[in-house]
Amino acid sequence: MSLPAAVHADGRGRTFSKRQGGSLMEGLTDVRGHGSSVGKRMKYISNIFVIFGFLVAFLVSRFVGMSLVAMPHVSALTIVFWLGGIFFAYQAFMRSKKAPAGAPASWIKVCAFIAGYSSLLLTLAVLFGYLFYPTIEKSFIAKGNAYFLMISLFVMGLAIDGPDWKRIAKNPRVIGLTVLIRWVCLPLAAYVVAYLIFIKLIPDATTARNLAIGMIIVGAGPTGTTSNALTMIAGGDLAMSVTVTGLNTLLTPFVLPFITLLLVGSMAHMEVGAVVIDLLKIVVLPVTLGSVLGSIFHRPINRIKPALAPMAVIALGFIMMGTMSKGAATLIRQYYILPYLAVGVTLFVVLGYAIGWFIPKHLGFNVSQRKAACFEIGTTNAAVTLVLALRHFDPLAVVVSIFYGKIMVIVGATLIVPLLQRITDDGAAVPSLGESTVTPHPKPSA
Repeated sequence: MSLPAAVHADGRGRTFSKRQGGSLMEGLTDVRGHGSSVGKRMKYISNIFVIFGFLVAFLVSRFVGMSLVAMPHVSALTIVFWLGGIFFAYQAFMRSKKAPAGAPASWIKVCAFIAGYSSLLLTLAVLFGYLFYPTIEKSFIAKGNAYFLMISLFVMGLAIDGPDWKRIAKNPRVIGLTVLIRWVCLPLAAYVVAYLIFIKLIPDATTARNLAIGMIIVGAGPTGTTSNALTMIAGGDLAMSVTVTGLNTLLTPFVLPFITLLLVGSMAHMEVGAVVIDLLKIVVLPVTLGSVLGSIFHRPINRIKPALAPMAVIALGFIMMGTMSKGAATLIRQYYILPYLAVGVTLFVVLGYAIGWFIPKHLGFNVSQRKAACFEIGTTNAAVTLVLALRHFDPLAVVVSIFYGKIMVIVGATLIVPLLQRITDDGAAVPSLGESTVTPHPKPSA
């Protein structure tokens, strides 16, 4: 999910030598910020407001959602609770180490909050699409998901310029192997998990088949741009990460449809030509255009980079809200599939990260490259798979991507990143693709 990160220093007082905007974040909350005790209380209050806001509409609608205008007072109360949750989250953010240093303009503070708390905002978007799906599925939000995806990928393209593409020619082996592992091993892992958890265990064959298709699409999708942020935080090779993300994204129309067709087989009819054309228009065109403009107008774009992250968050929020509204009616009728979804998606996420970490070890990657490979192989751009599943398959296939987008970030940020942060480079002979991603820096003053 596609947010440009413009980070000067993290909570540990380190600065990143990669240029601003060189990485993208997809629904990531910094797991290292502790903030003050007041900030923590504000965060707890924010969570309470969000939960109460959800329960109001969820319980009154008898667990099945409702139109926004069916009970206006209930809808309004839910929205008020959630606005309160956002307000207290902002107060917590401004008291944390993630807040911008000094006294920047108000719009920069708001932009930093949207990027730093994107996980909360995207969760609200999913809940809104679920609770009020009868209204959202008929609105421009659900109908325009392809355009919102193009906006988020255009923002991603702005952060990838000429030097990132040149890096492929300078060290093709590491980048090529990472891309190969990604497109070979992860789809196979998705197929195995889908077969064992969905096909074999879910009693309804149609439901099992649609969930399996959703899992295979996730496995065959391009690298998620959350990988750049996770790589940066874990101390991996950020230059390599950005380059692999861009290359995987551009390869998507030429690889994803054929892998999906091979693994889906007779489970569903798939128009390969239509999928290829869709991906060329929705994925390759905006990324290429953004990269070209980012290279040509580098200085002007640097000035507005704080606003790019909110643009991507808002676009991604609309995508998740719209796709959730399309799959909500199907999910409501089949709540029993939730445990299967949780187990299957979690298993696939852990397996993806494990493949990305252990296989490169036997291919001569050094530790910083293995960290980057772990996230490049283990994360998928859920926004792309959401739109693809919605446009070409059953709405139930969309639900897998929604679950995956949340679980991927939670496992990556709270489990994998802390584990990799404790592992230092072993001094392997394979050189890093870019300059060191993290350099010592005195801790900034409050």
